[in-house]
Amino acid sequence: PVPGDAVTISVDTSRRNAIQRHHTVTHLLHWALHEVVSKEASQKGSFVGPDKLTFDFNSAPLTPAQLADIEKLVNERILENAGVSWTEVPYADVKSRKDVMQFFGDKYGDTVRVVQIGGGVGKLDGYSMELCGGTHTRATGEIGLFRIVGESAIAAGVRRIEAVAGLTAYDVMKGDRELIKTVAGKINSPIHELEKKIESLLAQQKALEKEVQIALQRNASNAASELLGSAQTVNSIPLITHNLGDANGDFLQAIADSLKGRFKGVVVLGGASAGAVALVASVSSDFTAKVQAGKIIQTIAPIIGGKGGGKPDNARGGGKDASKLDEALVAARNFIAK
Repeated sequence: PVPGDAVTISVDTSRRNAIQRHHTVTHLLHWALHEVVSKEASQKGSFVGPDKLTFDFNSAPLTPAQLADIEKLVNERILENAGVSWTEVPYADVKSRKDVMQFFGDKYGDTVRVVQIGGGVGKLDGYSMELCGGTHTRATGEIGLFRIVGESAIAAGVRRIEAVAGLTAYDVMKGDRELIKTVAGKINSPIHELEKKIESLLAQQKALEKEVQIALQRNASNAASELLGSAQTVNSIPLITHNLGDANGDFLQAIADSLKGRFKGVVVLGGASAGAVALVASVSSDFTAKVQAGKIIQTIAPIIGGKGGGKPDNARGGGKDASKLDEALVAARNFIAK
């Protein structure tokens, strides 16, 4: 179009209303941060869309209690249904007012628009006042519901809150409710007893893990006893190498640990479980001057298509090619024989 042409414009009302809700609640969030966290929590950036809002600010990580207090405070102000108004004033009149939020460093014109929540229209006496040119609700009650859905770091000393309002917040709440119902159903528990049931299951899991650990140590001790009879001497160094077949790294380490009190020399063990190959090397203090566990693993792990390392007295590695495990253990023997 050119100057003088007649044009017809339209506004997506539902989209605009959603943006208004998120924009106005961003102002409430900024105010609540100052009330709950610190007056020094200054805005570093924001995004307002129809589906969500993000608010960036300088602060240490917020605690769950702080997030809960902020969310509650914002929802209290929404229920209060305070008026939201805006007025244009000379920038000189508000430039030095600390109660009117503004981005220092931004360039403002001679006339600015102040959006205020609460107080009298045009009186600049609201509890939240910011220089802003965006679209807003006419009252806080139009926002509906407010939910914080995330808080994280985006840079050193800068945090980001992600939140939703209105029907989007309702959808998030509905999703949370359905998830709770699903979890309750999976563990066969009424919702009001869900926390108690989860605590019971966690206690059972902890007990089972303890039993598994005891069984692991017992089996490892038995395996270590059997391996003692297979020790050889290579280059004046007692050596045990063995492929334990179906065994993971933790079991190999448990065997190596069990051998430490009963065998002085070098132990190199291998095993494969769940598609992963594991290696463990252990060298008693009497022989670390001659050979180091970390160097053994660094030498043999590439043979099984992996890598690893560790300390002179203990090291671990892993790979994917179980067919080369015996070759890797032979390489360990040859390494010690040099």
